[in-house]
Amino acid sequence: MGLSLHTVVVFIILARGEGMRPRFVDELRNVTVEVGRDATFTCTVSDIHGYRIGWVKANTKAIQAIGTHVITHNTRISVSHDDSRRKWSLHIADAQLDDTGPYMCQINTDPMRSKMGFLDVIITPDIVDIRGPSVVVEGGSAKLECEARGEPTPLVFWQRENTREKPGIINRSREGKMERRSRVDGSVLRLHKITREDAGGYLCIASNGHPPAISRRLQLDVKYRPAVSVPNQHVRGVIGKTVALQCDIDSFPRAEVSWTKRDDLYEEIVTGGRYIKEDFHITDYKTRSVLNIYNYTKQDAGLYDCKARNEMNLKGETADGVIYLNTEKEPTTESVYTTPYFIYTDYDLSPGPSKPFLTYNPQISTRRKSGTESPRRVVPHPTPERFLNSSTLSQCCGMLLIWSL
Repeated sequence: MGLSLHTVVVFIILARGEGMRPRFVDELRNVTVEVGRDATFTCTVSDIHGYRIGWVKANTKAIQAIGTHVITHNTRISVSHDDSRRKWSLHIADAQLDDTGPYMCQINTDPMRSKMGFLDVIITPDIVDIRGPSVVVEGGSAKLECEARGEPTPLVFWQRENTREKPGIINRSREGKMERRSRVDGSVLRLHKITREDAGGYLCIASNGHPPAISRRLQLDVKYRPAVSVPNQHVRGVIGKTVALQCDIDSFPRAEVSWTKRDDLYEEIVTGGRYIKEDFHITDYKTRSVLNIYNYTKQDAGLYDCKARNEMNLKGETADGVIYLNTEKEPTTESVYTTPYFIYTDYDLSPGPSKPFLTYNPQISTRRKSGTESPRRVVPHPTPERFLNSSTLSQCCGMLLIWSL
């Protein structure tokens, strides 16, 4: 049965009625991009039919586009849709901070339907400047400053570098109170009554919630006088061998190290010949000095001074470490006299208890005070009769020879 003209008209009216009105299939998602990157909002709808999609920047109520036509004079704005006309997109090229804000996708129904999304244009953190003294005298103060920028405004804080070895920032007040903290918030770090423990790297870190966080390093060195420590203050030398004297120096700037022997001359030992000095730089603050003495003689024994000084010392002032070197005693040989005596024991291997007997020399030689010895007595060699108390093969004897002083 065919449809009448009246039926077709009613169908068209119903098709454009409430049951066929367009609707949003998905939410309009928020978008976050860095300055200079492109941003895109996509609005997904169904049953669009003859309706149109409009784009509005909600905070300014500025119309961006209607359907496929761009309304705004902003040349960085464009629109597009897929072949099915389900997905409609608003494109913002080379996004700038002024583009930040809420954007609305609208359908021109009555009443109007819309979805809202937010564009967040950010600037990742950047530290534009870091200031502070690189060297401070022990006991002084320092002010470290860090300037950072970003959008949103980044949070700035300070930390010590390599916190495992140097945990935390030591915050000392002018009143003498001390507090150790893992981090100090703020762009300015103030240090008072600085000690050598405060020396090292300090990190200014900036973060605004959009990774990556960024950091810059400032090295703070602390000047202080040398301190000398001696791992082994008593060293023994073997004649003809090499002996090494060692001292460790903690200082900044690095100290000049010299060795002297406390004798009549008391002069600095010059490297060369049998004396060789070696300095090893363990860290920027620690030095190990070793004085090697080759072909050691008894004349080398005595007291040795390890002397260290840097620009923080007054004229003629040094930090000293003392080592006592003496000669290893030579091993002595001493004659030892022994006198043998014999123990004879019969072991009866037959059932029943054995009957041991003992024969020995009762006159064991002794050493006189004059160093001479008494005459030695020799035990007569035992006869077979002494060894065997039975003719059976189940018996035998053993002999144990013991040496005694």
